[in-house]
Amino acid sequence: MTKAATAVSTHTPTPAPTASQTAIPQEIAVNDYEMILIPAGFFFMGMNSQTLQEECELFNAGCDEGWFSSSQPVHIVQLDAFYLDRYEVTNEQFVQFLNEMGSHEQTCLAEDCWRASDSKILADDEGFYEIGPSEVNLPVTGVTWYGAAAFCAWRDARLPTEAEWEKAASWQIDNEEKFVYPWGNVFEGNALNHCDDNCDAPQANPSYDDNAAEETEVGSYLNGRSPSGIFDMGGNVWEWTNDWFDENYYAGSPVKNPQGPASGTTHTVRGGSWFDTGNFSATAVRFPAPPTETSNSIGFRCAQSLRPKQN
Repeated sequence: MTKAATAVSTHTPTPAPTASQTAIPQEIAVNDYEMILIPAGFFFMGMNSQTLQEECELFNAGCDEGWFSSSQPVHIVQLDAFYLDRYEVTNEQFVQFLNEMGSHEQTCLAEDCWRASDSKILADDEGFYEIGPSEVNLPVTGVTWYGAAAFCAWRDARLPTEAEWEKAASWQIDNEEKFVYPWGNVFEGNALNHCDDNCDAPQANPSYDDNAAEETEVGSYLNGRSPSGIFDMGGNVWEWTNDWFDENYYAGSPVKNPQGPASGTTHTVRGGSWFDTGNFSATAVRFPAPPTETSNSIGFRCAQSLRPKQN
């Protein structure tokens, strides 16, 4: 991958950028993690469930509009500026976290950070973690919500809120336009990794060929970037967000920096995956997953707030 800036040579967490009257960098590189600025401002969050059902019908017969009812009503949201990872977190990056943090149960609020059965990460008898050379740049999978949150905190970052994730995935700032998919309003089968002709599953769609059977290296689909220039916000792996899931949350969601429900039993995942048909990569699609869930089709990326200027 081409680096946007010179990476810091230490693994010590670097303080978040400071908001000031000077220009805010559009891209930053913190300890090898490239991040893109998502400017402050409004966007329209959500999508009509009928629109999402119609997209689903392009791939599957018998799609139920109720599958997508939690994505409505469309509502206006105002967000502060923030940074979001250009790429999904990779196996190599998560291995570094596990090896530096030691006992992962203690690191992740007494919960498992990950499970080997849903991951390509290996552990030896002495507790050292490693990844095969051909898999270092694949998105990490098999990570619980607790593991994702702990990794981001280790980086002095955090998981994105649902609203932050959706704005970065869908909002064309210059034209104030909401995209159905990260790249535009029409599905493009070669713009993402989804369950196509290469996918060994009943839902595989032979009409498309994305050159991948499972996960692909992060950043592989140049024409699938979001309006903000972020890779893989559609397909490859679902991504954890910080928010608890509530199918009715949008009906009373605050306008300014919504953080999701105060509590719940499941968190929200976004973006679709290599194991799902392409319609689930629509930017407004949202689904619940228990925080202890591990899957070979769920990963994550991190966000970082701009801190107030210190006097």
